[in-house]
Amino acid sequence: MHFPELLEILLKQRGISPEEKENFFNPDYNRLHDALLLPDMEKARDRVIRAMKEDEHIVVFSDYDADGIPGAVVLSDFFNRAGYKNISFYIPHRHDEGFGLNEDAIEECAKKGANLIITVDCGTADAEELALAKKLGMDVIVTDHHESSELPKAFAIVNPKLKDSKYPFRDICGAAIAFKLVQAILAKEKSASWRIGIKEGMEKWSLDMVGIATLSDMVPLVGENRIFARFGLDVLRKSPRPGLAALFNKLNLDRKTLTEDDVTFMITPRINAASRMGVPYDAFKLLSTNDPEEAEKLVVHLEKINNERKGMVASMVKEAKNHLEKRERVGEVIVVGNPEWKPSLVGLVCNSLVEAYAKPAFVWGRDGDGVIKGSCRSYNGYNLFKLMESAKDSFIEFGGHTGAGGFSVTLENLATLEEKLSDALQAVSPPLGGETAKSLAVTLPDICEDLWKVVAQFAPFGIGNEKPVFKIANAPIKSLRQFGKENNHMELGLGNGLKAISFFSSPSSYSILPTATQCTLYAHIEKSYFRNRPEIRLRIVDIES
Repeated sequence: MHFPELLEILLKQRGISPEEKENFFNPDYNRLHDALLLPDMEKARDRVIRAMKEDEHIVVFSDYDADGIPGAVVLSDFFNRAGYKNISFYIPHRHDEGFGLNEDAIEECAKKGANLIITVDCGTADAEELALAKKLGMDVIVTDHHESSELPKAFAIVNPKLKDSKYPFRDICGAAIAFKLVQAILAKEKSASWRIGIKEGMEKWSLDMVGIATLSDMVPLVGENRIFARFGLDVLRKSPRPGLAALFNKLNLDRKTLTEDDVTFMITPRINAASRMGVPYDAFKLLSTNDPEEAEKLVVHLEKINNERKGMVASMVKEAKNHLEKRERVGEVIVVGNPEWKPSLVGLVCNSLVEAYAKPAFVWGRDGDGVIKGSCRSYNGYNLFKLMESAKDSFIEFGGHTGAGGFSVTLENLATLEEKLSDALQAVSPPLGGETAKSLAVTLPDICEDLWKVVAQFAPFGIGNEKPVFKIANAPIKSLRQFGKENNHMELGLGNGLKAISFFSSPSSYSILPTATQCTLYAHIEKSYFRNRPEIRLRIVDIES
């Protein structure tokens, strides 16, 4: 085995003991935790079975993002395989309705004759809406992974983050909990006289959706999530879904070499673009359709609106940076916004600001009802939910998890929000240190296929299992160029055919370029299959003199 000392260093960095090593490198599907350990799962399972037996109308109400939509597809797969037709799907309009349940949607479900609502990736914080559903004669099963300071009343709340939860792993995403519900129903079917006729193991074909959601939703890729991500990628590489086939074809993605980066940088943005631009149901249709012709049309449509979304976000990022540059001082937490901005797009602005300023960012806009709403993204391990709790009097409402969240605020409190969050940040658990803090020193000749093979064993990478960063001192800069259709990516030629790249970057992003002839380079190692040409290269994290 090449670079054995590196293998042990990477295991130690991740806190993986010798006893855990085998399970880490070879995740076992059979080691998924028992679904019935989740709070209220038995009640939820039995209620769904009763609804199916009595042919009640079921509404699946999912969030509009790349966790909620794939989660809705997981339930769609199950009911289709069961031949159950008395079902409909509701995905709220991101701009007009916002996150979670809303009273108009509940009333519409009642008008449809719904007896049971199953939420996916939302509902834990929606006490008033759940009370209305009960009043209108509907039971609600909440399947969710978001935190809430107060627990609402529902028929069942299946959420591993509830205080009394005995589930061994609290950080699975919303789609994974929907999958767990399916597992629980199918396990009950095995031991009961009631049968729905789904062939054993067929639910595993829905792991492609759980994989997309797990990789998209900023949950830590450790424990059970590592199993979902690994098997999700396996299923994605051979999924029979026409929508995925059309999407891969459009994006020139080779299924055989599909990675977590392909999901998060190529697939996730197109799912999210649908809701950001007001058509979330189109993403659901793309992932759930069995019609190749419809899939082709939907891919073209989603690509068009994704390009429109890119243009709008680029304009917003430019405006936000201009505003921040004019300030005398920017707080430890960035708060910026514009009443003309759509809240559905501000999360993407957050991502750019976190990258540019190395601070947590809260970005706001105004929704269709005139309410100031925003999104936030963390930096360096700060827990955003705890941060917002520390300044809870500043918000109308807030929610989310460690890495990302959403909020609404009054105009009056907006004026002091940055100051209060910056002060509160000091009381939140300290940051983990930058990406370069745990960098591993190597020489340029070390960057080779053998090194990549060692690193690749730790994939899929994500929060809690970050890609290792390598530090190369005195790296020669033989060439420097911009590439891509819009010349918005940067490439350093390091000699002997080795390249280091940075997407959406330019020499001006780094203070020592373009005049330096050598540098200290911090980078990830990766294998590119662009145009079917396998190539070891570096992905730039930082450049210093």
